[in-house]
Amino acid sequence: MKDTILVYRLPEYIKSKIQSIGKDLDIAIDEIDPHDIHQTMGYLLHLEGYQRQSQSSILTMMQEPFVFFALQKDNQLELLLQLFRLKGIPFIPYKAVLTQHNVNYTFSQLYQSVAKEYSYMTQKPQ
Repeated sequence: MKDTILVYRLPEYIKSKIQSIGKDLDIAIDEIDPHDIHQTMGYLLHLEGYQRQSQSSILTMMQEPFVFFALQKDNQLELLLQLFRLKGIPFIPYKAVLTQHNVNYTFSQLYQSVAKEYSYMTQKPQ
């Protein structure tokens, strides 16, 4: 697997900064098309053994930008996050890293899971 960053609904100026980082580090940057939100992460990463699922309607509300890191080395994530800060990329709350479990999730399932976790983590005590 080639190191890859999948992006969803990022503004062009942020996407171009991430693409520049990807080019410098030989990391592929792919955009998740809204028509592919019901595809598995394995398929979106072009991994062997993952096939395109039948098309589903796009009714899911998924408006927040999202970044997904599929990296071969653990220390690359910290480096990438530092480079994001250095390049002036604003904080992106919805992000995830490839695991043996979420490779089988559809993007919409992963998005909803991350959204729920982020909501839980940012709740303020009353």
